[in-house]
Amino acid sequence: MEERTGLAIKKFNDYVDSFTGLSEDQLTNFEIKKNHSLRVADLALLLAKNMELNETEAQLAYLIGLFHDIGRFRQLKEYNTFNDAKSVDHAELGIEVLRQGDFFNDLDEGQVELMLLAIKQHNKLGLTKDLSDKERLFAKLIRDADKLDILRVITDYYSNPKATPNHTLTWEMPKGGTVSKDVSKQILNGAPVAKESINNELDIKVMQLSWVYDLNYRPSFELMMEKRYLEKIYNSMPKNDMVIEIYRKVKVFVENKLIA
Repeated sequence: MEERTGLAIKKFNDYVDSFTGLSEDQLTNFEIKKNHSLRVADLALLLAKNMELNETEAQLAYLIGLFHDIGRFRQLKEYNTFNDAKSVDHAELGIEVLRQGDFFNDLDEGQVELMLLAIKQHNKLGLTKDLSDKERLFAKLIRDADKLDILRVITDYYSNPKATPNHTLTWEMPKGGTVSKDVSKQILNGAPVAKESINNELDIKVMQLSWVYDLNYRPSFELMMEKRYLEKIYNSMPKNDMVIEIYRKVKVFVENKLIA
């Protein structure tokens, strides 16, 4: 397994390094996404092992994690943004990159298609209904691993905010002192908040809390609580009745998941 993952990392790095003419900001953001991809691959492998998947499945989980954001690099180079709404769906672009490139010639066609389907699903609000059990397994696993690393990054940022806002994390939104009505309605109904409902930075934080409703596997909940991600997001938010109610609801939901 180590030999195959080593080869995959080399192909990944070679692809990322093939981009030229990048600005200083783009180089910084390339490095951010490169490191994110490597961490998500490790998280996907960790979750797969904790879920007692076999070695082949664990290896596929690692590769899906490594390549899940491969479309981000062309997106940033061509559009100079990570905002899908202002450019392209980065998962769809990633599928195009992977189909055109020489990334998986040591895998059979069924494995490749399984990986591509999981990557295509990783950034959608919800999964499509017509997935097989195996497809659903890997789609859920990459979504968990991706969210867990994003939570790590954003809680580090919230705990240690820089003087200059990180627009890749704040989406260049106004701060906002109250939660938007549509956002509060979604999370209090026990649903993940849709990106389209976001109006300010506080809404973004509520959306991140709402990810508990789109987390799938017990090892994911355990890691989230061990790292205190929800608590760290809450500590960065202005305290009002709505924020307190939202936090209480998501915390109880996660605690019940771990009791079950």
